[in-house]
Amino acid sequence: MGLYYRLDFKNNKNHLNQKDSAPVIIDYYYKGMRTKVSTGVVCQIKDWDDNWRKKTSKDPIKSSDKDYRDKNLLIKNKLDEINGIVLTIKKQDKDPLVELVRSYLRKEKRTKEVMSRKEIHFLPMITEYEKWINSTSYNNRTSTKRSTNTSIKQVREYASEYQTKNNILLFPEDLDSDWVYGFCRWSYDRKGLRPSTIRKRMKALTRFSNWSNEKYGTNFSIRKPDGIVLSDGGGEVIFFKRDEVLNLYNYDNFSIQNSNHTEVLQKERRLTYIDDSWIDSENKRWSSTYTSFEVYKDMLIFLCNVGCRFGDMVKMKIGDFDYDTEEINGKRLGYFSFFMEKIKIQKEPVRVRINRMTFEIWKKYSKNKNAHNYLFPRTKFGNAISNQKYNSYIKEICKHIGLDRGVRVRDWDLNGKEENTSFIPLYSIVSSHIGRRTFIREHIELGTPIRSIMKMTGHTTQKVFDGYYNVLDKDIMKVNDGLFNQELNQKKEKKSKSITSETEEQLKTLLRLKEMGTLPEDIWKEKVKQLIS
Repeated sequence: MGLYYRLDFKNNKNHLNQKDSAPVIIDYYYKGMRTKVSTGVVCQIKDWDDNWRKKTSKDPIKSSDKDYRDKNLLIKNKLDEINGIVLTIKKQDKDPLVELVRSYLRKEKRTKEVMSRKEIHFLPMITEYEKWINSTSYNNRTSTKRSTNTSIKQVREYASEYQTKNNILLFPEDLDSDWVYGFCRWSYDRKGLRPSTIRKRMKALTRFSNWSNEKYGTNFSIRKPDGIVLSDGGGEVIFFKRDEVLNLYNYDNFSIQNSNHTEVLQKERRLTYIDDSWIDSENKRWSSTYTSFEVYKDMLIFLCNVGCRFGDMVKMKIGDFDYDTEEINGKRLGYFSFFMEKIKIQKEPVRVRINRMTFEIWKKYSKNKNAHNYLFPRTKFGNAISNQKYNSYIKEICKHIGLDRGVRVRDWDLNGKEENTSFIPLYSIVSSHIGRRTFIREHIELGTPIRSIMKMTGHTTQKVFDGYYNVLDKDIMKVNDGLFNQELNQKKEKKSKSITSETEEQLKTLLRLKEMGTLPEDIWKEKVKQLIS
């Protein structure tokens, strides 16, 4: 009896390229007869080790294959399966002839085929899921694909380590609470991920389980283990203050029209030039040149004043701006109108009124463009800059301008307890989403009703919206400032018609002191009585 695994070449090996692939099979020999058994593993010729028998590990697939551990494990499992069949036949006092072993293998195969699909190995299923995520049939945003791919990559890494450590093959049903707990600990301790990021990985796992249940008929679900919170504890919401937005807007050294930009060009290695080219409705070609920092700074200001997401901004076209049909105070005001890419079912577009800052930016980038042209410049290949690349640029821009206010950052453990608090400069944590948070914060400062803000930002639930701002002490104090003051002041005016202007001012001062809480009511009453008399 003999067992031997090899690559099964349909053509002459000499006619094949090293990057060509071939299936791995196991030959079973007994009494001059042979049968081939498929392992289900495919390997490139360059990754196959012909000298595997001389190695202690007996691994035929080299480490140059990224899935070599899984493949070697599958081959050895198939080998163990054949040895098990031979042993079963011998226990029945039968001769393990090739035909008999082949018959047992066919029976095993039929048995597996009628078994639940949950017997499919976990990692090959993950591979199929990745292919689907990156296919055209997966109808979702590029950023979502990128985020999901990152999550799945880390799940694969942990699963591979888990299989190697425990010398087993993972099945979907093995992803119980203990396995998930181990994954969370590994992500936190080994990879240094924040609880909020681990929560995203868990969501990706949940979406995978839903996909596998639908596609393969598996029946498993991902549940958060007991004792793990995966919360950042409601940390501070970072936004630009009003003076910081003004500093951004007024900083002009990035502008190509400013001769000082050449000095910045020498200092900032990433400052380059961007050519914005387009064809108008009359098929005439136009182009404008800006510095990269100039464009990205304007985009950041635009985000702070419109409140949209980065993906919505880079897709915005000239036709997304329009004027009111009716005049207000003798003027037709303009507004931005667009559908948000994140919201798949949207009955009507989001509308945000234009203001001075956005009007200046609009004029700058819309000149000579038609309705189908993009507002902001694109890359030389006609694509929008990626959000990731943009975030790295605006950090440098904000650092150059001096937006270095200390921002509190809290670290939380898996149980939702605060581990550490540190202060870092604002520019180091800036991302495109700060514009959306700043927009909301500024409208709260202005006293805009929450429902009106949600209408402009496209939020449909209060819960999600609440994550974009913190209620500050000054918000609470401001709420009570004008409560009944108008009526109170009107009443005082009626009683004080005969009072001199000097006395009136003194009474107003006393009233303000009383409302601020610095003047006790009994003393206030006595002072008022003295002034009136």
